[in-house]
Amino acid sequence: MLIWLEALTAKQALLMSYLYESLTRQNLDVVITTRQYDYIIGIFKNRNIPCIIVGKYGGETLKEKLQQSLQRQIRLLDIAIKHKPDIHISFVSPDSTRVAFGLGIPTILLTDTPHSTYVNKLTIPLANCVIAPLCTKESWEKYGYKGDVFRFFKGVFEVAWTAKFKPNKSELEQLDLEEYNYIILRTEEKKASYYSSYASRYSEPTFTVKLLDYIIEKLKMNIVFFPRYKEQRDYVSSRYGEKVIIPKESLFLQHLEYYAYSVITGGSTLAVESALLGTPSITLFPRKLETVSWLKSLNFPIFQITDPFNSFQDITRLLRKAEEYRKNTSKTLKNLEDPIPLIVKEVLNLSNIHG
Repeated sequence: MLIWLEALTAKQALLMSYLYESLTRQNLDVVITTRQYDYIIGIFKNRNIPCIIVGKYGGETLKEKLQQSLQRQIRLLDIAIKHKPDIHISFVSPDSTRVAFGLGIPTILLTDTPHSTYVNKLTIPLANCVIAPLCTKESWEKYGYKGDVFRFFKGVFEVAWTAKFKPNKSELEQLDLEEYNYIILRTEEKKASYYSSYASRYSEPTFTVKLLDYIIEKLKMNIVFFPRYKEQRDYVSSRYGEKVIIPKESLFLQHLEYYAYSVITGGSTLAVESALLGTPSITLFPRKLETVSWLKSLNFPIFQITDPFNSFQDITRLLRKAEEYRKNTSKTLKNLEDPIPLIVKEVLNLSNIHG
C-alpha cells in the first residue's frame, strides 16, 4: 500500500517527516510531494526524508497564485498516475486534494485553521476524514462543518515533534550564540491572503523592522532572523548587516528555540513550538487562534498580539519581562496528545474500507 503525503510549509514538512517514519514502520510505502518555499527542502534533507519538489510558492497576485496552483496540479496528476497512491494525506492542500479527489483516491486532511475559509471550502468537502485539535471543534461547528468526517485529538500538531525533543547546545555553537542571550524573530507571511489587511499599512518587505530596531538598540541582544521571502532577507541583510544573524540553511530549529530568550513570529508555529518547550513566545498573527488560546489556558508561556502596529508597547513589555515567563513544561507537555497515532489509525481504517 502506498500513502501520498503533501507538505507546503515548514510546519507541514516536520509533521509529514514524523508521519513518514511512523507509516514506514507499519510497512507502508510513502511518497512525499512538496514545493520550493521557505525552509521546507532543508527540513526534509536534515531528517533524511525523500521528497519530490513540485512547483513553488504562488506569489503575491491572485493570477500568480492561480497559475502556480494549476501548474502544480498538472504535475501532481502525473506523479499520482505514476505512483498510484492508495491514500492521500495533506494539511488541506488544495492542489493535491483536488488531484486525489479527481482520481478517486481517499483523502485524510489535517488542519488547525477553521478561519482559512477559502482553503477549507476547496478541500474539506472532498475529504474522507479530517483530523483537527479538539480545541478547534467549536469553531468548525460555527463555520458549518459537522458530521462523522471529523476526528479530534487533545493536543496540537506541534506535539508530534516537540514531545520527542531533547535539547542540544551544539546548534548554538554553529551560530556563536549563548543561551538565553538571543531572540528568534520570524517574519509574517506578507503575501498570504490573511495578511492583506496589514500589507497596505507598511511599505517595507516586513513589519518586523521596528521590532528589530528595538531589540538591537534597547535590549542589546543578538537576533536570529528567519525571513519567509527573498525580499525580506535582502532588505534586512542590507539594513542591519552583521547586527542580525540570518541562517542560510535550515537548522534543527527547536534547539535554538529552547535556549532563546524569547521567540517572536508573524505566524504561529514557532510560537507554539517554543511555548511547548517552555520558552516565552509571542505570535503576531492577525486573527485569534484557538490553539494559542488553549495553550495559554494550560499555562504555556505563549502570548498573541493581533495588531503589532497599535500594540507595540505590549510587545516590548513582554520582551522586557520574558525571562519571568520561562517555565518547565515537560509534565504538561506529556499530557497533550500526539496526533501521529490517530493519523496512522485512520490510514489503516481507510485501507480496510477501500482495500
